[in-house]
Amino acid sequence: MKVGIVLGLHAPFPYIAAQIASIRNQSHGDWMLLLRDDGPPAPETGRLRKEIGGDARIVYRSVRSAGFVSNFLSGLCDLPDDCDAAALSDQDDIWHPTKLARAVRALSDAPDGPALYCARRNILTAGGVTAVSRLYRHPPSFANALVENIAPGNTIVMNRAALRLARETADLGRDVFAHDWWLYQLITGVGGTVLHDPVPVLDYRQHEANLLGAGERGGRWFGNRLRVLGGAYRERLDRHCAALACLEERLTPENRALLAAFESARGRRGAPERVLAMVRLPVRRQGMLSQIGFLSAVGLNRV
Repeated sequence: MKVGIVLGLHAPFPYIAAQIASIRNQSHGDWMLLLRDDGPPAPETGRLRKEIGGDARIVYRSVRSAGFVSNFLSGLCDLPDDCDAAALSDQDDIWHPTKLARAVRALSDAPDGPALYCARRNILTAGGVTAVSRLYRHPPSFANALVENIAPGNTIVMNRAALRLARETADLGRDVFAHDWWLYQLITGVGGTVLHDPVPVLDYRQHEANLLGAGERGGRWFGNRLRVLGGAYRERLDRHCAALACLEERLTPENRALLAAFESARGRRGAPERVLAMVRLPVRRQGMLSQIGFLSAVGLNRV
């Protein structure tokens, strides 16, 4: 199974050599890497080209000011047609040697139709491994995907059917908040399969230059809650629900009805009515405290 890897690049990228080395070190050797650089010209670019060398499996393209969502979704469209699967990559992680092999094996065993693999991550700081990302209690579902993302982009690998779907709907997803959340919603929404591997498959560097952090602990957790109160979460839901509404005909009847009911619940005028309408839906976040926080935000009209 040939895996096309889309790596979103934006200077500075001090860890790119280690990232590429970890991809070259994969036990699954049938892959090609598409580097899409959406940043301004930078001195690092010359060093990157030397790092690539004459490796025909690696392609570099400059796509100025694409933005990270458009960069990844357009990258999926730019992969060669002979790719049997597609993976996404950050520019500063370290992939474990069996990352692709685990994904390929899981996708090979998946039911027919669109399938997306994702996994846990080791979270690194300058001091080394500090944590492992959450192990989710509830299975992936559209009801969960409506309100949160459990598919980190740097762990995602999709089969050919999911890649085709992502390409066909790429234009609809360009205004969403996050491409990985969108892909989770897309695959579950059409009745596809999402596989969450409980084994960490990469070392994720948590640092201030990251566009989006792990957001699960400490100051980032607190900051996320402040952003909910400020309306950021509601604005993100608005963008994702608007995109999903544009592909209603592709959603399963059950998920189409759920999306409509979710939007109706969000639009109720009074806090008790909103909370009661939301509680009646199967929509839920993964953790108990997270779900309580979600319903509190519903009451405050921040969902």
